[in-house]
Amino acid sequence: EIKRDDSIDVIFAKTLIQNNGNFFYCDNEVDLTQTIQALIKESSIDDVYCIEPILQKLLSKCKIDYHSNNANCDAILSSCEYLIAQKAKIMLSSKQLASNDIKNLPQNHIIIAYASQIVKSLSEGMSGINMRHIDNLPSTITTIKSKHKNNADNLDGNIKNISVILIEDFNS
Repeated sequence: EIKRDDSIDVIFAKTLIQNNGNFFYCDNEVDLTQTIQALIKESSIDDVYCIEPILQKLLSKCKIDYHSNNANCDAILSSCEYLIAQKAKIMLSSKQLASNDIKNLPQNHIIIAYASQIVKSLSEGMSGINMRHIDNLPSTITTIKSKHKNNADNLDGNIKNISVILIEDFNS
């Protein structure tokens, strides 16, 4: 249950879990690699789609094979633009998705995000994108959310099996 004095990261985590998402917190790189390895093993994921060089390097460090095209992959591993606390939505852009339509990507989506990427609302996320990419706005900006148990809109292509791995803003 969300309390009035919960911090923004706690609100995001509780809302994501209420919506059937998975939430993991890692405070160091060892923790992060172990969490990724365990999550992929427990979810029976064989093929991971990943296009971001920094995350490809991380997957290699975890000894997990990845593909840079999404054909036949069971999961996508990506960063995000923002985590939206109010609805536990994940804001993604063409930076994470390339030219793929979210509907054509795997159902399992693993997001690695920094604590500083949590914002309260969608409009706060949009303002952040406008400020961060002032001269070069991404061609696509979309949000995904996790499958809710008894929700009729689970057929929407933006509903995914979401696992968020939140890390402190440490430099690797």
